[in-house]
Amino acid sequence: MIYENVIGNYEDKELSGKPADYVDFEWHELHKKLHRKVSRGGEEFGLRLGDWVLEKGLKEGDVLGETEQGKLLIVHVLPGQAIVVRGNQSHPGALVRAAYEIGNTHGALFFGNADDELLTPYSEPVFQLLSHIHGVTVSSEERTFDFRRAVSTPGHGAGHSHHHGE
Repeated sequence: MIYENVIGNYEDKELSGKPADYVDFEWHELHKKLHRKVSRGGEEFGLRLGDWVLEKGLKEGDVLGETEQGKLLIVHVLPGQAIVVRGNQSHPGALVRAAYEIGNTHGALFFGNADDELLTPYSEPVFQLLSHIHGVTVSSEERTFDFRRAVSTPGHGAGHSHHHGE
């Protein structure tokens, strides 16, 4: 079976409570048009999504369709390794500097669970770079990247308008 659209979200009144089968996605797969997946219940299927997914992406709880057995195929975003950057109130500009440095590496940036927290996908060079910024603390943690809390997502519909001497 090939699914081509999202028919709603499992939180929607008309869909919640129906039998569900979850499909695991890593954060970097959420803006891709083509997928071959197997649900947790063993349903093999393909996704052929329109250009809308490049900008909007899939979200936690999105319903991809209904299986022949009457179960809804529901998107579940897996946690991934993240750099968690926490600001220090006595150094208010430090978190802004960290955001700037992440942007300068063309990395994805997300708001964290608190006002003084940012997330970016883990990479050792970025972790080391951020570790040297006075006024922030950095740690490596398993987190779920929620695109509803994205600040910037280069390569995922955010656009990129400057060049580096090319």
